Amino acid sequence: MKKLVSFISTILLACTLLSGSVSAFNDLNATEKEIILNLKERGIVSGIDSNHFAPRDKINFAQGVSLIVRGMNLSIDNEQFVENPEAIDYFTNVPNDAWYAEAFIIAKMNGLDIPKDVGPKAVITREQYADMLIKAIDVKGSFPVDKMPMIFEDADQIDDKYKDSVQKIYLHKIATSDEKRLAFPKQDMTRGEAAVWLHNTINLVESQLALTKPGNYASVNGLNMYYEIHGTGQPLILLHGGLATIDMMFGQLLPALAKTRQVIAVELQAHGHTADIDRPLSYEQMADDTAALIKHLGLKNADVFGFSMGGGVALQTAIRHPDVVRKLVVASAPYKSDGWYPDVLAGMASMNAEAMVGSPMHEVYVKAAPKPEDWSTLIAKMKQFQTKAYDWTKDISAIKAPTLILIGDSDKVRPDHALEMFQLLGGGKADGSMGGLTNSQLSVLPDTSHYNILARTDLLLPIIPPFLDAPMPKAE
Repeated sequence: MKKLVSFISTILLACTLLSGSVSAFNDLNATEKEIILNLKERGIVSGIDSNHFAPRDKINFAQGVSLIVRGMNLSIDNEQFVENPEAIDYFTNVPNDAWYAEAFIIAKMNGLDIPKDVGPKAVITREQYADMLIKAIDVKGSFPVDKMPMIFEDADQIDDKYKDSVQKIYLHKIATSDEKRLAFPKQDMTRGEAAVWLHNTINLVESQLALTKPGNYASVNGLNMYYEIHGTGQPLILLHGGLATIDMMFGQLLPALAKTRQVIAVELQAHGHTADIDRPLSYEQMADDTAALIKHLGLKNADVFGFSMGGGVALQTAIRHPDVVRKLVVASAPYKSDGWYPDVLAGMASMNAEAMVGSPMHEVYVKAAPKPEDWSTLIAKMKQFQTKAYDWTKDISAIKAPTLILIGDSDKVRPDHALEMFQLLGGGKADGSMGGLTNSQLSVLPDTSHYNILARTDLLLPIIPPFLDAPMPKAE
């Protein structure tokens, strides 16, 4: 079953480094405009056309369930099935081939209370939508409220099974009531109100989870580097892409990897919780920081997995500090600057800090950065860093760590470039069945781009853990 591209991948989709802005809808009021445009930028909502969102139109179950699943990053990717679930297993009126069928399956398996005989085109009431949102929150964690219950003038109209959810939707300040304390539980939900409630729910979950993060800081090379440790076992370092954070890149993949190993997720210089310092950004310096962190943690060595910019850092870590890298996973990253397509390089050169204010990258930065006012400095450094030509051909050939190269078939990095890297590492030169197997591997993921590759857990999990778990080659 084709996996739903989740919240984390929709953010990645917005993470193109071009400076274009999102076209505005012209039918939004002042209260909802910023919220809905933000959700549009994040790939969570769309309009009925390029100029209209139709916020007063009623929202049906097909639209509402899909919206919640997408916005709340609900998934069943980590579940194991003898046979892939189908909509008809759970619903009498949801066709297996309907565009919303997968969302209904995911919602049901995450505990959302959707009637078996639901009509996908039936309009959702406020109490029904509130209940689904609260159930989605429960999937993410326990966020209790310590306030007195609200007394609604129309409480007698609230269905008994929805009373707790309606209370929580207001106590969490996802919804607001007027001075008459009316919940309007049976009133039809509109597209605009559904989007606002979802936005407030996402903010609630993100802010609460930020308070419980297993974060630590290490003093390395003058940098106060933020990192998180999840799970136990053989250590695996995760290195994110440019203008991103741990959650933004690895929110879906990290929990699955942490089931069988100790995942150490890092936020590099000037990214996320790691404050910038007075030095340029460079692959080499960030690789030195990564190696210093491995030593700071008292590890003999670790597997290192980097994506995009983080992939370049991973390569340089293996090149400059081969003693601390056991195995290497490089996703969507070139070993020389012309490995990017020309239009990608042009996009990097056109980055504009002011134009990117309000973008998902900027929002994530402002929430996590110790000094949010350094945004323009980061963009200036990134622009200088990413437009600098480099060629590591000779260095790649010298890497001894077994290396897994991952690339999407529709990536920002040229597929022939990934093959060239594989050949530099000794692969692709002979028939493997005749003794031509090497310590390195190349995987081109189908129907996958730079934006969604880390969300393709259906493809990554059958590849990455077996590669990391395979016995190390004997020393020559």
